[in-house]
Amino acid sequence: MENTKVLAFGEVLWDFIEGYKHFGGAPVNFAAHMVQCGREASIVTAVGTDKLGDQAVEEMIKLGVGQDFVQRNSHLTGRVMVFLEEGQPTYRIRNDVAYDYIEQSGIDTAKLSEYGAFYFGTLAQRNPESKAAMDFIMARGSFNTIFYDVNLRRDAYTKEVIESSFGYCTIAKMNDEEVRVLSSLLYEAEMSQDDFTVRLLVDYPNIDLLIITGGGQGCVIRTRSEHYKVSAKMMLVKDSVGAGDAFCAAFLNAYLRTRDARKSARIGNMVGGFVVSESGAIPIYPEKFRRKIEVLSAG
Repeated sequence: MENTKVLAFGEVLWDFIEGYKHFGGAPVNFAAHMVQCGREASIVTAVGTDKLGDQAVEEMIKLGVGQDFVQRNSHLTGRVMVFLEEGQPTYRIRNDVAYDYIEQSGIDTAKLSEYGAFYFGTLAQRNPESKAAMDFIMARGSFNTIFYDVNLRRDAYTKEVIESSFGYCTIAKMNDEEVRVLSSLLYEAEMSQDDFTVRLLVDYPNIDLLIITGGGQGCVIRTRSEHYKVSAKMMLVKDSVGAGDAFCAAFLNAYLRTRDARKSARIGNMVGGFVVSESGAIPIYPEKFRRKIEVLSAG
């Protein structure tokens, strides 16, 4: 698993924060962080033929994210208004944009076989066309590891999408607030974190590992044989946009090498902490930090 290539699926967009635009979207943030961790990563997405689409392609090239599955269509490139309060983001997400229309006919199935790990979230499955493309990849890919970053956005998910997503993944990551939302949605009752994670592992035998993040408090890991907390170092927060995506990338990069969830979570917490201490969702890692990630992630 040392050299496994990772394929992400989902939204590419521009965040407009306090009058400035920033390139982003959880899947492309994830892929960019994965590249900075030293692993090859590509994304299945769609951007418009507009100026923001051109700029998005340029950004992906600059970040080293693979272009084999990037589609262009006549819809507007995705965009989001982000409002920060004490460093925490809230989002107003535009509907009916390019990433809602990812076409399965544009996916090269021969190239899917080059990828051993897959990452996806919930937002890009809100439209039937992109959801069908996601299902198409799941039917034709041969991924050993499938990472579902729940990443709920208001009015952008259904019970059916959540259930099918849990049915696909081998690893799922959510935050403590999402546990409450998901337990009410799936089981019609707000459940404790312990009860919910145990229930998920019973109902979805494909899932090997659950990650519950708690921001600066670190994360909780539940596997089929273990349950423990991995604490994080407290950091001075500039903004938290992209921190969860960085955590996912660093965790998965280390996990693919080591299959050690505790060690991988420590590395994920470290990289997420670095991102919250910097501005923007994809800050450039200093060379010394990259080397530290490489050494810590070694199998």
